[in-house]
Amino acid sequence: MQKKMKITSQLMIPVFIAVVAVLFILFGYAKYGFWHPTKGPLSGFSPVIIGTVLLVMSVLACITSLKQEGTDYPLENWYPAFGTVLIMLSTLVIGMLPSLAIFVVLWLKWYEKYSWKTTLMVFVIIMGIVLGAFVFWLGVPFPKGIIYDMIVN
Repeated sequence: MQKKMKITSQLMIPVFIAVVAVLFILFGYAKYGFWHPTKGPLSGFSPVIIGTVLLVMSVLACITSLKQEGTDYPLENWYPAFGTVLIMLSTLVIGMLPSLAIFVVLWLKWYEKYSWKTTLMVFVIIMGIVLGAFVFWLGVPFPKGIIYDMIVN
């Protein structure tokens, strides 16, 4: 009898990452350029290198996953992934700084179960570093969000 191949998350995740890696490589070469003979690396250099490494690692992970049995992933293991998706969605709506601030408070209070004193202390330190280093010192233009754009425009 022939053994049927079971498609598991251990196979699907590397396949998804391989697709993302191919997109990085294609956009890096086609849209941004890779290397100029006199100027050196162009803006597509890093995406192509990172995409190539991701692609190689994904292929290796796919090969390894074919040899293993499926694994169950408890819901708690998905919290960081869900948090990342929620940050990306809330960044589109309310902006990056408010969404990260809300995420820090919710994560420390709800998931880590710290006291309000510790949560607020860590929040003030993190926001002080982000605002001081990135906003005021380096002038990083964080995304403002749809609501901000509606109010300002």
